[in-house]
Amino acid sequence: MFYLWHEEFDVKHPKFRIVKYQKDLGMQQYAVYESLQNVINQSFSYPEYNHYFLLDDSRFHFFRFDIFKELDRPFTIDDINEITHERLNYLKEITKEELLFTNVDSIFVNGEPQKYLIGAQGQIFFRLYLIYINRDTLLEFNKHYGNLFSHKHLKIFPESFKTISFLKRKLERDSFLLLYIKESYCKVVAIEDGFYKRIEHINFGINFLMQMYKDNQIVKYRYKTSEEIDANPLAKNLVLDNINFYVEYLCKWLDDLKLTNKDIFIISPIIKNGNFMDCFNKKYTTYHNKYIVPFHSSNQLEMFGKQWEPGDMDTLIFLNGSGVKKELLGEV
Repeated sequence: MFYLWHEEFDVKHPKFRIVKYQKDLGMQQYAVYESLQNVINQSFSYPEYNHYFLLDDSRFHFFRFDIFKELDRPFTIDDINEITHERLNYLKEITKEELLFTNVDSIFVNGEPQKYLIGAQGQIFFRLYLIYINRDTLLEFNKHYGNLFSHKHLKIFPESFKTISFLKRKLERDSFLLLYIKESYCKVVAIEDGFYKRIEHINFGINFLMQMYKDNQIVKYRYKTSEEIDANPLAKNLVLDNINFYVEYLCKWLDDLKLTNKDIFIISPIIKNGNFMDCFNKKYTTYHNKYIVPFHSSNQLEMFGKQWEPGDMDTLIFLNGSGVKKELLGEV
């Protein structure tokens, strides 16, 4: 049994999308408009459940180290512990946040990719990732749980962490932009060499475009198909004018950040708007001829017999993790 609490970060209007799973009742999906503090309090009331939190990436700090070792003996747990300890000491001078978890990937032994690090011998290369959680966020959990790290049934992740891992592993992509266009804001996560380079937010979400629709009295066309919009030339021109303005502003923001030189994967309900996608593609390709991928499904993901919205990809990819997936499929 578990709860998955997925944060839609908004200071004024906080929201969490929730997946609740019980073996007898199956999977339930719903949303609550509650603060992180209130949601943590709710989770504390159900100690019999596992609790997974997917929190906004801005609550974390990300560090990567490229490690090279040449050994004439097998690589051991003590070796990885020693390397990690050295990097943690180094980071004490850089960050005052708390280490949340570590991860290792991109393992090569004598120039060949390998799945496992322990037992490797010879010329060894791997990437060590250290993910820290903001102290303010940690304190919110500790108010209820005491020491967060002593509760094995409670796990916290950046919302994009599993999605980035999926894109790297399944689609063999190491450098790209992950663009979230949510209700009240946009967030872009720049990935270089398979890891976080920078994270930026702007208060320019779907609601901004919808307000323009309202101001021009075309809000009913938000849910119309392209064919239905084409049938009314006046409405079509107004719709395209509003979308073009929104796209121009969005692209200017990315260009000002010097982030128009990578392909974009979009996670957002707005990808269902064909006119938006056409306009965005045309404008974005004028910069460096990079393209935009609406990331809303994959034949490599188990759907668990449900329909998922385009904005649910982080949740769906997390649920496809080995342990959670087996539980949902009744294999444990």
